[in-house]
Amino acid sequence: MSGGANLLSLPAITRGRKMSAPRTVAAGYVATLVDAVTAAGRISAAELLAAAGLPPDPGQGGDRRLPHDAVSRLWQAALAASGDGDLGLHVGERVRPGSFSALGHLLMSCASLREAAAETERFAGLVGGGGRFASRAEGDGLWLIYRPLDPDWPCRRHRVEAVLAAALTFAGWLTGQAVRAARVHLRHAAPPATAEHRRVFGCEPAFGQAEDALLLPGAVLDLGVAQASAGLKDVLARYARDTLADLDRGDLRAQVRAAVRVALDAGRLPAVTEIAAALHLSPRTLQRRLKDEGSGFAAEVNAVREGMARDLLRDGARPIAEIAYRLGFADTANFHRAFKAWAGMTPAAWRRTAT
Repeated sequence: MSGGANLLSLPAITRGRKMSAPRTVAAGYVATLVDAVTAAGRISAAELLAAAGLPPDPGQGGDRRLPHDAVSRLWQAALAASGDGDLGLHVGERVRPGSFSALGHLLMSCASLREAAAETERFAGLVGGGGRFASRAEGDGLWLIYRPLDPDWPCRRHRVEAVLAAALTFAGWLTGQAVRAARVHLRHAAPPATAEHRRVFGCEPAFGQAEDALLLPGAVLDLGVAQASAGLKDVLARYARDTLADLDRGDLRAQVRAAVRVALDAGRLPAVTEIAAALHLSPRTLQRRLKDEGSGFAAEVNAVREGMARDLLRDGARPIAEIAYRLGFADTANFHRAFKAWAGMTPAAWRRTAT
C-alpha cells in the first residue's frame, strides 16, 4: 500500500505504558483511509497528511496508534481532497485484517460470523476510540449497532458509513463469500444519491433512523470463518483483553459516556451506581478518577445528553417532547432550560439552524 506503508511500519504497542492521548485510532485503519483517497492519484499520501497538519510519519517515535483528534482532521482533509461524496463507503470497502489491529487477527480465528460479531462488540476499541458497538437480536438475526461517542463528530456521516461498510466487507473476507445486510439503518439524512449505498450494503438503507445499524440474517451469521482456530483464538483473545485494558486506562471518560448512552438508549437515566457497576468500579472510585481527569459524573451525563439532543434535533423527525422524554428529562420545560444552557437557544431555534 503506497499511502499506508509508513503508518504500518510503526512499532507495536508497548503494554503497560501509560497512553499519551486519551483516545487513539489504529494506524492500520488510518492507512486504509489514506489509501482510499490516494488510489485515484489526485493527491499523494504525504500531501494528504500535510493537509491534515500531520508529518509524513505521523506516529514516528510512538506506537501504532494516532490521536483521535488528528484522525478527525485527516478525515476532513480526505473529503476535501478527494471530492468523493461516498468516501466512507469506499474506505469501508478497502479494509483488510491489518486495518483492524489485533482485532482483525482475532476475528480470523473465530468459528463463525456470529462469534466474530460478539468479539467485535467486545474489542472494537482496539481499532479506534470514536465509538463502540452494541447488538440486538431480531429473530435468528442480529442488529449490529454502532454508537459514536462524540456529540459533533467531524465527518460523522462518512465515518459511520465506513464502519458499517467495513463490517460487511470484512465479513465477506472472513468467509470467502459476498455478505449483504438484510436491512441498514442510518441516523443521518439521505444524501442526494444512494446507488453506492445499495451496491455496498446490498439493500436501500433507511435514513433518519434512531440508530446506525445493520441487520445480519441468521444464515449469514452462521457462515463459517475460513481460517478458524479455537486454540489460536484463546491466545489472541487474551492479548486483545490486555491491550484494550492498556488503552482503557486512559479512556475512562469515553467508557462512562458509552455506558451512559447505552442506558439512555434503553430508556433510563442512569445513576452513578449503575455506571460504576458496568465499569467494575465502586461509585467512589469512579467519582475520584473522573475528578482526577478534571470531570465528574454529572458533567459526563450532561455531555452525553447534549450530544444526543443535538443529534436527535438535527435529524428533524422527532417531536421535541419525545426527545426530552428519551433523554430522561421530567418534562419539556426542563429540557428547554438545559438545552438553552448548552446551546444558548431553544431546541426549536437550534433545530432550524442545524437543518
